[in-house]
Amino acid sequence: MKYFIYFIALSALVASCTTDFPKREVVTQHLNGFIQGGNAAGVYGKAGLKITGDSIKMKDWPISRLVSSLNQLRDTSIVDQTSFTEVYTIQIANTGELEEGAFCDSLIVELGRAGLAK
Repeated sequence: MKYFIYFIALSALVASCTTDFPKREVVTQHLNGFIQGGNAAGVYGKAGLKITGDSIKMKDWPISRLVSSLNQLRDTSIVDQTSFTEVYTIQIANTGELEEGAFCDSLIVELGRAGLAK
């Protein structure tokens, strides 16, 4: 019985670490991918952010870090609209062969449409 209580408590903790954001497909003329809620426990595992000219891959990472990177890359003042504890997984490819700056601008627009940044 003691182990059952530990199991229930651990299950509740893991379930509470996920961000409640449903998977949102991003399909435009130039972009293809998705944005979805991540798992905060992943921050201590294989979380990360990689932005290149042809894709963005973010796993279990806060939007605030992405916004900070985009602000530096594009010299903008985007504001994160998520809470400190929320993490997301994003995979979006540049299928329209946009220049790096235009690709970053398109990402900013998609974050705005998803309500994650302004």
